[in-house]
Amino acid sequence: MQQNPVTRRSFLATGAACALAGADAIKRVPCVSYHSAFDKIKLGKTGIATTRLGFGTGVGAWNRTSGLLRKCGADGAAKLIRAAYDRGIRFFDTADAYGTHSFVRNALKGVPRDSYVIATKYAWNGGIPAADRTDVTTSIDRFLKELGTDYIDIVQIHCVTSAEWPQKLSNHMEGLEAAKRAGKIRAHGCSFHSFGALEAAANTPWLDVVHARINPFGKSMSTTAERVMPVLKKMHLQGQGVIGMKILGVGALAKEPAKMDASIAYALNSGAVDVINIGFLSIEEVDDIVRRIAAVPRC
Repeated sequence: MQQNPVTRRSFLATGAACALAGADAIKRVPCVSYHSAFDKIKLGKTGIATTRLGFGTGVGAWNRTSGLLRKCGADGAAKLIRAAYDRGIRFFDTADAYGTHSFVRNALKGVPRDSYVIATKYAWNGGIPAADRTDVTTSIDRFLKELGTDYIDIVQIHCVTSAEWPQKLSNHMEGLEAAKRAGKIRAHGCSFHSFGALEAAANTPWLDVVHARINPFGKSMSTTAERVMPVLKKMHLQGQGVIGMKILGVGALAKEPAKMDASIAYALNSGAVDVINIGFLSIEEVDDIVRRIAAVPRC
């Protein structure tokens, strides 16, 4: 049998074709790395390390009423939080206005304190009984007792809406700064419920950690994700920790699985959201979100 001679030109042509085919194949290779709810992340420059997924205790909560209490009872709420800890979640978000400090304390009793992170919020504008509406210092001392701990990782000023908050809330900011110097808290910040207030945060170095509403559909947000995300990216680059809330639009997106997945992926791959904070009312909900996070490629 006569063989076709291999010329230099045919050799180079074949090699080029193979290279192009190889490059095209590489483009088609799916991501081989996926996110995990239990990935350890650093929260800005705070020195705080925790899990990507946080357990929010503020479902339908205000004036110390909570969806956790209504659905699970006090004992059931504590058991649910502990079950989430046993699954691997290490970030627990609470607030004075939620009335859930005792749930967290009872759930994590006997667990090494340095193995989890607590974030709570100071109710400067109401949402708690009048007798407890005290200054930051007095409130934090009470929080420490209610949570059964010697320190709190993060304390934030709750539900800030004014773009002039750095001026209007300066006395509260000074109180939180003093608490940090005293070792009672590790970091301070605010939870924001307006775009104007969030914009001001990006130009306020005092802020260690921000709680911000973010999902790609604008559910339970005061503006669009297209406006919010650049602000979060700016703060993230500045070393401010970013906790994303309203990821599922206060449950509105939970009715549409495809939108749930899209919203979770949007936050995970944004490069700007450190912790995804989601409110839970059952361990089945926890497991469902853990599975959804594990299906998101790192792209």
